[in-house]
Amino acid sequence: MTLSPAAVIRQRRDAGAGRPAGTRARGVPYGITRWVLSAPLLAFLLAFVAVPSVYGLWISLTDRSIMNPNGEFVGLENFATVLRDAAFWNSLLFTVGFTVSTTALILVTGLALAVAMNRRFPGKKALFTVLLLPIMVAPALMGLMFRLTLNGDIGLTANLLAGIGLDLNLFAPSSVIPLLIVLEVAQWTPFVFLICYAGLQSLPEELYEAAALDGAGRWKAFTQITLPLMVPVLVTAAFLRGVDALRTFDVIYVLTGGGPGTTTTTMTIYIYKEAIVNGSFGVGTAASVVVLLVTLPLVPLVIKRIVTQPGDVR
Repeated sequence: MTLSPAAVIRQRRDAGAGRPAGTRARGVPYGITRWVLSAPLLAFLLAFVAVPSVYGLWISLTDRSIMNPNGEFVGLENFATVLRDAAFWNSLLFTVGFTVSTTALILVTGLALAVAMNRRFPGKKALFTVLLLPIMVAPALMGLMFRLTLNGDIGLTANLLAGIGLDLNLFAPSSVIPLLIVLEVAQWTPFVFLICYAGLQSLPEELYEAAALDGAGRWKAFTQITLPLMVPVLVTAAFLRGVDALRTFDVIYVLTGGGPGTTTTTMTIYIYKEAIVNGSFGVGTAASVVVLLVTLPLVPLVIKRIVTQPGDVR
């Protein structure tokens, strides 16, 4: 008689528990145990995610501000204000462009470094340590360091450029966005490098040995073996970096403050200025709700791509 997968799992669980197959364990039912063990996490999510989210949604429906702390119910007026504001759409476009460009560059650079480091050579440990240094620096501190270094009056970079006859303002509208992209890539490439390196370490060597016997070169082995097997790892890394890039605030705010003008204003900086600087809590919260509604539908698609294994029914 052929047993179903569930029956096989149940038999193995019963055998590991030291009781005859098919019998139930005495004591607390499994369903109650599951809820008891999940209670701390559920309480944390309720207290620090669900309640603040509902409270924030309520604030977005009021005209609460620093001058009117109680506020009155205004319905969807704050959402209309946000959607009519050109600065919001500019911040949304800049954030999307910044997220896509930096995530793509970080993925390519991180994977390339992981492939290059996935072999033995002298000085590997020292080079590995150097590659991880940028990720150990706080983003705000990184922004402050480069703000001083790139300063047009006292910065080292500006003086070096002036020494070779280049009068270049790196904070000009034409160059500030590429500058921010380079800094973001430089700081967060080690994060993706670590993820990709761990993924490469888990790949079976037998596949590469078989490919070598068939005469496959390094490039063919990379495109036919490494890349297909690394897709779940790359999707995970892209998801984590994309989410983090969408909420980028500290390094850009320290470097440019969202300027020149609103050139480098991200959605988080826009929300901060509306809620904290301008004191319009209702408008700022409404903007955050709009951002949540825009990005939330993407999460299930990415999660499904990560957890679905080859051969699973989609």
